[in-house]
Amino acid sequence: MVEKARSDKGLGLAAALVLIVAVTFSAAPALAQEENPPKTRAEVIEQERTEKVTRLWPESQSPIVELANSFVERGLLEGAESGLGANGAQIVLGGMRSGQGMSVGVGYRRSDIWHDRFGFRVTARGTIETAWMVDAQLYFPKLHTERGFFDVYTKYEYSPQMDYYGQGQHSSLDNRSSYSLSEYRLEARGGWEFYDFLKIGGSAGAIVADSGSGHRSGVPSIEEVFDPDEVPGLFIEGEFLQTGIFVQVDYRDIPAGPRDGGNYTIEWRQYWDFTEADQFNFRRVDATLEQYFPYWNKTRVWAIRLWGIYTFTNEGQQVPFYMQPTLGGNDDLRGFERYRFYADNSFVATLEHRWHSFAGMDVAVFFDAGKVAEQAKLLYRTNLRLDGGIGFRFRLRDAVIMRIDQAYGVEGYRLMWTFSDIF
Repeated sequence: MVEKARSDKGLGLAAALVLIVAVTFSAAPALAQEENPPKTRAEVIEQERTEKVTRLWPESQSPIVELANSFVERGLLEGAESGLGANGAQIVLGGMRSGQGMSVGVGYRRSDIWHDRFGFRVTARGTIETAWMVDAQLYFPKLHTERGFFDVYTKYEYSPQMDYYGQGQHSSLDNRSSYSLSEYRLEARGGWEFYDFLKIGGSAGAIVADSGSGHRSGVPSIEEVFDPDEVPGLFIEGEFLQTGIFVQVDYRDIPAGPRDGGNYTIEWRQYWDFTEADQFNFRRVDATLEQYFPYWNKTRVWAIRLWGIYTFTNEGQQVPFYMQPTLGGNDDLRGFERYRFYADNSFVATLEHRWHSFAGMDVAVFFDAGKVAEQAKLLYRTNLRLDGGIGFRFRLRDAVIMRIDQAYGVEGYRLMWTFSDIF
């Protein structure tokens, strides 16, 4: 990410500047009125006269504001919150595996088929590094409005530049290698919402995954650094059936950019290996705790996240390396390279202090601590990996639509630019 993030630094800052200017211009009149309310009868008359002139003359608006509003009308915020966006043709940004370069694509969505009972969305996207993805989602809006939810999702994704450093907490930067990963996934997910904050549901699906030689320029392929027999699942096509259940308690005020509340989830999944080898059967538990503590009228927020992934296998079984939890990258240990640490279990804790800088942007100081381990009981002992830094969250009507983070750890400095919030 470092190389790509630095090469795209100018583009990211330019995009950030456009959003800052747009929101600032649109907010300026309201702020001016709030900061300087009329105090005398003469000032009240003058303000009424000014407002009358404003109504009489044709409305004039900054072209930058009009551009930002046009994106909002095309479902930018809805896309940020739900991942779906508006009906019709779409431009899609991001959404692919990290480390493959900036992804851009096109999509099409309809949510009003059969009297709003059925909807779908299809997209195709790719990067200049030849990574690509096609996906489709079928969903049923009527169920969502009646507290139920159900959708079917399928995708094929090819990623030629995945990074691998070896197993465990003590893997070395000097052993950096690359591999390619192709994956076909089909999953149905559904459940029911209780009391506006509690969701209980389940999922079922199939996965076909295949790993191969890497194609990252200047980085050796994985088999040149590691013995394939030491990397579980390497060069073996995996075929899996997956089932799971989940529980979520979510009372955040703004899910796309929260300032208050909490979000707690736990999900259990079972994976069955359907290949002749029958050696990759395992269970996985994902547990997340997010809590937000606001003060000063929510212009300052302490944000905490604890996130653990735990896998369990029977004797003689393994977890394929490409399905192991990893740490490092844009969303957990930000001071370390993507996929820096692989193991069967992982845990990370993040603390952020966020404050409102001006309309459209928040600033955050953060601290991350995490670890991977072969056994879950070893996660909470010594040798945690630590990092810290400062970041900027760009908002449009309260939703976080872009993030720039700078992180520092024992292995160096990283600059990240992404179109998602940290959690």
